[in-house]
Amino acid sequence: MASSHRDAHPYGRSADDVRRRDQRLRRTRRMRAIQLTIFSALTVAVIAVGVYAVGELQEPSQEPGVIAQKTFGAAPAELACPEPGSVPLPPEEVSVTVLNGTTRGGLAGDVSEELAERGFTLGDPGNTNQASGPATIVHGPEGYLAAQSVRVQVQEAQLRLDEDREGAAVDLLLGRGYTGLTEETAATAALEEPVAMPESC
Repeated sequence: MASSHRDAHPYGRSADDVRRRDQRLRRTRRMRAIQLTIFSALTVAVIAVGVYAVGELQEPSQEPGVIAQKTFGAAPAELACPEPGSVPLPPEEVSVTVLNGTTRGGLAGDVSEELAERGFTLGDPGNTNQASGPATIVHGPEGYLAAQSVRVQVQEAQLRLDEDREGAAVDLLLGRGYTGLTEETAATAALEEPVAMPESC
């Protein structure tokens, strides 16, 4: 059945076809407009990030090449540096605990008695598995001069800083190779000599 002339289009298309084509064109234009808007926004964002990154890279650091250290928990205590010309503490001002790291039974008790005769205050002697070398004197940040007082009694002793130790009391760890205390006269004379400054001072 032929359509009426009212539905005919000058170019041979029906009015419905024209209407549908116009709707498709409008939807296509809207979609392109939305895509263009999104693309433009993304472009602006990328440019902004790039500008910020370049600015960060060009900004000089306060200390080039140095990575800031991160600390966790309380900072370790620093060694209390002695005054220049300081001498070891007098034995009567030093508390020392002797610990035996050898297989020689009763060594800590014997050395404790010898040090007590020289004026030191002694803690209870005991054993240890932390000895290194003939003798090691463990001291805290405030015990450097006390450790030096014990060191002149045991010339072969090495000092070891324990940053967590409080006060000036020290431990004397006796290890393999310990041969005995320094002769008392020489030790007494050494107590009058200035101590060496620690490397950190």
